[in-house]
This record gives sequence, C-alpha cells and structure tokens, in this order.
Amino acid sequence: MVTSRQERAPTFGEEIDLLFMELFKAKAPYEIRKRELLKLQKRWIEKARTPARRLAVQRIIVKTLLTEAFGFDMPWKEFGRWLRRLQQLGFHDLGMRVHVACLYVQLLHLFPRQARDAWEMLEDVERRALRLRRDRPLRQEHLESIAHAKKVARVRRPPTSSPYRGDAGIQA
Repeated sequence: MVTSRQERAPTFGEEIDLLFMELFKAKAPYEIRKRELLKLQKRWIEKARTPARRLAVQRIIVKTLLTEAFGFDMPWKEFGRWLRRLQQLGFHDLGMRVHVACLYVQLLHLFPRQARDAWEMLEDVERRALRLRRDRPLRQEHLESIAHAKKVARVRRPPTSSPYRGDAGIQA
C-alpha cells in the first residue's frame, strides 16, 4: 500500500523548507533562525542512521547558517564561525565551495582583514570551475557566480607580495 504525503513523516529537505517558510513569514531575526536551525539539526542527527547522513545534515545546516549570517550582515565572529565549521566538515561539492567563496568575498566590507584569505578561496574555486569540461552546464553557472561576486565585492584583492623582495612588495 502506498502512503500519501500527509501520512508519512516529512523528509529533511521538506522540513527545512517548511521551517524557512515559517521564519520568513514571521520575519524572524538571525538569532531565532540560528536557534531553530540548530534544533532541526539536533533532531535530524539523532534520526540519522549512518555517519554519512549525520555529516550531510551538518553540512546543510552549517551552509544555511553561513548563508543566513551573510544575509544579516553578521560580523566576522559569527560569519567566520560558520565558515570555519564548514571547512572542518568539508565541502560536499564544487557548487557549495563556489557559494561559500562568493559570499565570503561579498561580505569583506565588514571584515576587510580577511581579504587575502577570501580572495584566495575565490581564485581557488575559479580554477576548479575552469577545469570542468566546457560542455558542463554547471561550469558556466559557477563562473557567472564568481564573476558576479568579483563585480560587487566592495573590498578588492590585496596586492600580492613579490617573492623576489624581502620587503613584501612595499616600494621605497
């Protein structure tokens, strides 16, 4: 017998979508969104039967928290926390890497001291995207996202120091 959508428990994707609709309608501030997402993560990690599934839930929640931190113009203390956590968990795919690097560069006006790291991350994902075959649709999508992030970034890439000079590229 086939169960209808109403009879079965919602999937993780469905539940996160429903939560976001509620939070959006309520115009919930960042702290409430963070709290609710972490509660959802806890619930789904308890349900997860495998380490791979737990890792997938953590990655999705942390990526979502990073995106929310971006959307609410959170300072480095908060944005950096989720960036570091996602780096520890590892990126699921190139799309996640591109997303994170683009957000990072676009939010640099709030923490310009991180400029070198952010731009290096963006350049790394651009190299990775360029290595994709030209006929892959995601290649162009990734490159467009990267180009947009470069265009709207308020903090430019810091100059690279010269490897030939001991003065880190500072001219007299």
